[in-house]
Amino acid sequence: MKPLIPNFPVVKFPIFGDFAIHGFGILVAVGFMLGSRMSMGKAARDGLDPELINRIVGWMVAGVFIGGHLGHLLFYYPEQILSDPMSILRVWDGLSSFGGFLACAILAVVFFQREQARIRSVNRQRTKANKALLPGISLPGYFDALFYGFTLGWFFGRMGCFVAHDHAGVPTDFALGVYGMCKDMPADPVVACDGLVSCVERVGFLIDSPRLASFGTACHDLGLYEAFWSLAMIPLFTLLDRKPRFPGFFAGMWLLCYGPARLVLDIFRTTDTRYFGVTPAQVGSLAMIAVGIAILVTQRNKKPLVVAHAERVAAAGGVAAEETGGEAAAASPAAPPVD
Repeated sequence: MKPLIPNFPVVKFPIFGDFAIHGFGILVAVGFMLGSRMSMGKAARDGLDPELINRIVGWMVAGVFIGGHLGHLLFYYPEQILSDPMSILRVWDGLSSFGGFLACAILAVVFFQREQARIRSVNRQRTKANKALLPGISLPGYFDALFYGFTLGWFFGRMGCFVAHDHAGVPTDFALGVYGMCKDMPADPVVACDGLVSCVERVGFLIDSPRLASFGTACHDLGLYEAFWSLAMIPLFTLLDRKPRFPGFFAGMWLLCYGPARLVLDIFRTTDTRYFGVTPAQVGSLAMIAVGIAILVTQRNKKPLVVAHAERVAAAGGVAAEETGGEAAAASPAAPPVD
């Protein structure tokens, strides 16, 4: 079977002059919005504070773009930093998903440590006033909520890569290959579309194999493949969430599932930057697998948060305290440290 996805222009909506809103940015914004709502729902079900998820989103946006860009330069083009130091500031010019992962993880730990310090300060005042204490931050629990919603957010983010032709792989005859996106290949003048509508009209040509040559060469779209992977993870995580899980379960599962998938997909990547025969992303994938296994092994005997929350409510007399400022879902007799 020949590739089925025709060449289409990078999706963008002109505003004035050369300024345009790109489909990539729109889809990433939608991913953050819907993914955060999904994470907030998970946090609420586990007895955590959904408002903390809402507040950390801005930190995650900074981590994705700033960390992603720094990772892009450090992992793949370190020489560009020396030849063009100002490239560090052009955060829109190249993103590394693993750079974003690392930055977001660091920022999340800092954010929740700050929240834990704030809770301890509040609890000192509550102790003096003989009031019930706020529960401490469960770092694995909040990471579970973040990764739970990340499945949906990642789908929209990778669809943004698809409409931007951002992750072209090697040439292919695979059915999901995309025409006209191959890197470092001479452009076929017949391939170019003058608009999205004209590209859509070409879909009708796909059943006419002799005319497929007019599309040029097709390549693997690694962003599209990851979007499909994420789309499959959404119902899987929804199904797994029907049963109480130990804190860290979804974070460990996400890392353990994504690591092997990315390890395989990068085989089809065109980058020349490799360390000991593997790409920086494959090195990161191996690290993800190791971290995912470590989380699942070390956390497997911990009590599910939803069970712990129910016990706290019962200990407080069966009524969840209404804390001001969205500080906690319920009061507890003690504030445990960061887990």
